[in-house]
Amino acid sequence: MSIVSPPSRKRRDWRSYFPHEIVPFVVGIAIWQALFSAQIWPPVLFPSPLQVVNAFIDDTRSGVLLVNLWVSLKSLLLGFVISCVIAIPLGYLMGLSRVTRNFFDPLVNLLQAIPGLAWIPFAILWFGLGQGAVLFIIVMSIFFPLLHNLLTGIRMVQPVLIEAVQTLGAGKVAVVKHVIFPATLPNLMTGIRLGIAFGFRSLVGGEMIASTDGLGYAIFNAQQYFQSPRIVVGMLTIGLVWLAMDRLILRPIEVRTTMRWGLIRDGLEKS
Repeated sequence: MSIVSPPSRKRRDWRSYFPHEIVPFVVGIAIWQALFSAQIWPPVLFPSPLQVVNAFIDDTRSGVLLVNLWVSLKSLLLGFVISCVIAIPLGYLMGLSRVTRNFFDPLVNLLQAIPGLAWIPFAILWFGLGQGAVLFIIVMSIFFPLLHNLLTGIRMVQPVLIEAVQTLGAGKVAVVKHVIFPATLPNLMTGIRLGIAFGFRSLVGGEMIASTDGLGYAIFNAQQYFQSPRIVVGMLTIGLVWLAMDRLILRPIEVRTTMRWGLIRDGLEKS
């Protein structure tokens, strides 16, 4: 009598991602090269892929690109931490206390409609030109998506779950720990992912106007000297860094979180 082993989960080999991920970039570069060869715009305004590659190599060797990237990522990480420290406790407090929610809800609804970049004038007046102003803009951009998604997750908690735990004798701390926090964790991770995306955009815009270093400033400075290849280098660096963060860190955490709490099943989380 032979024992039939249960079917094992199939793991996608990394090579299966290659055509799906690379082909769009290859097509985009081909269109880019075709537009450059057509000479619709002068090379000083529309560089070729080869010019951008050479500029990328030069900026990497000189260390300028890495220094600017480090400055931007440091500001983004610090702004994210500050936003989490304020938004997460406030979100749970608003979600669990009707008095707190009624007090803060009108103010939050008003401020979340204001884009982070709209705070640049006040950021410069309050903090001057530099990373202080950029950090303030990042915090204002990450804070509200994070808070909004957390509040949405709290509102989606089914009252029957809370009542069931309370029937077993659980107190408020146990309800938060075993019901509310696990139920809101997927929404919290979605808010973190969206908040970082908004923060990255505001980071670049803020550095263009209110800073003297970072990727945004490098792009703005290259534009003043008509160094279009370096403009594209800065833009592509921003896009590639965000793509790496999203695919390698944020999206896997979000998927594992939703799988952990039963919102989707393994093998069905394709996006």
